[in-house]
Amino acid sequence: MTDNIETKQFKSLPVWKYSAGIIFVWSFIMLALLLWNYNNEKAATYEAAKIQARTAFEKDVLLRQWNADHGGLYAPITEKTQPNPYLDIPEREISTPSGIKLTKITPAFMTRQIHELALQMSGVRGHITSLKPIRPGNAPDQWESNALASFNKGIKEISSVEKMNGENYMRLMRPLLTDESCLKCHAKQGYRVGDIRGGISVSVPLSPYSEIEKSGIMTLFIINGIIWFAGVMGIGAGMFFLDHQVHHRLKAEEALRHKEKLQGIIEMSGAVCHELNQPLQAISGNAELLLMSIKKDDPAYKKIINIQHQADRMGKITKKLMGITSYKTKAYLNETIIDIDKAAK
Repeated sequence: MTDNIETKQFKSLPVWKYSAGIIFVWSFIMLALLLWNYNNEKAATYEAAKIQARTAFEKDVLLRQWNADHGGLYAPITEKTQPNPYLDIPEREISTPSGIKLTKITPAFMTRQIHELALQMSGVRGHITSLKPIRPGNAPDQWESNALASFNKGIKEISSVEKMNGENYMRLMRPLLTDESCLKCHAKQGYRVGDIRGGISVSVPLSPYSEIEKSGIMTLFIINGIIWFAGVMGIGAGMFFLDHQVHHRLKAEEALRHKEKLQGIIEMSGAVCHELNQPLQAISGNAELLLMSIKKDDPAYKKIINIQHQADRMGKITKKLMGITSYKTKAYLNETIIDIDKAAK
């Protein structure tokens, strides 16, 4: 058994445990960021559709005001433009000097026709409605009824994503306030200036926005995936470097401990050799004198030879102790001791 610094193996840090923990935290952060960005992407989609709905509503109000400021308009009676049977006002139909029959286009009538064109061209649905409609077609659906009830409580705008004909729409509704021009047709219903007479609901299809949203979400997943992967690689590289540094430091510390042990052994062996040399020289010298004073057939002769041999052997051991240059050990009983033969030059 040896305890040499060149061959000793050091246990690495449990890098995979630390790496797994850091990667878990990093993944959690990236997942939270992904969900946050995903929700923002969805919210941006809804907000864009809502902006379009608001623009459509404001455009309807602007055109209605323009119509009302001109006291209504007249248009030729055609298959699509028939006199409004629910419009009870003087001169609902007139004729030009050349005999062309005209019918009056009120703000509400014009708004309905604009809504029909918008539905054909862009799929945007518009509906002018009221809780007390004169025209049955202006009756509200359940969503619009709830919105109109909310307006009476002071709410200025209602919006939500709803299913219509199996498709998702951003529905938005704002109230219409009664002004002087409205009383020509609606005074008999008891409305006064400033009253909430109804509202216009706008329904924008979300499918065009969903396509843009899908592209944005796909890009979001790709970018987050790249960042996550780069982070994992960085964590792995960092932990590998840290493990290498710690391993190097442990090896250096072990080398220092080894050097300290070796220095202690060298000092100890030097002291032992110094203390043993004089007694060994005395023993060898006296053994030599005894051998010179007795005959070889003397029974003590062999014993003195053995003493001299053991003294020489101890002298060789002390020389080995003086020649120790490395820290080598070997097993002895249940412990380890210095292997003098391997430790000495």
